[in-house]
Amino acid sequence: MISAVGTSILFLASYLFYHYQAGTTRFSGEGLARLFYFVVLTSHTILAMVIVPLVIVTLYLAIRGSFPRHRRIARWTFPLWLYVSVTGIVVYVMLYHLFPTP
Repeated sequence: MISAVGTSILFLASYLFYHYQAGTTRFSGEGLARLFYFVVLTSHTILAMVIVPLVIVTLYLAIRGSFPRHRRIARWTFPLWLYVSVTGIVVYVMLYHLFPTP
């Protein structure tokens, strides 16, 4: 789990650095694809902000050895973290591979 958190921190740092340098990319899809993209992107963005404190608290409780409390919050943290991870890939594929900007 510490490796997963470390990898996530490295990814977040590289993601923020890249977008600070490159700016934004506009989605070029239309119709239902555009609606789907923005629904997924919105839920991904909101939950990505929510997951950060959840991961910190979950990791803190585990390191401290407070496993009953850790398990209670990890039941929420894990599925949300998984959703954010998968939807991040979906957003990337839709933005850069399925509907690349001309």
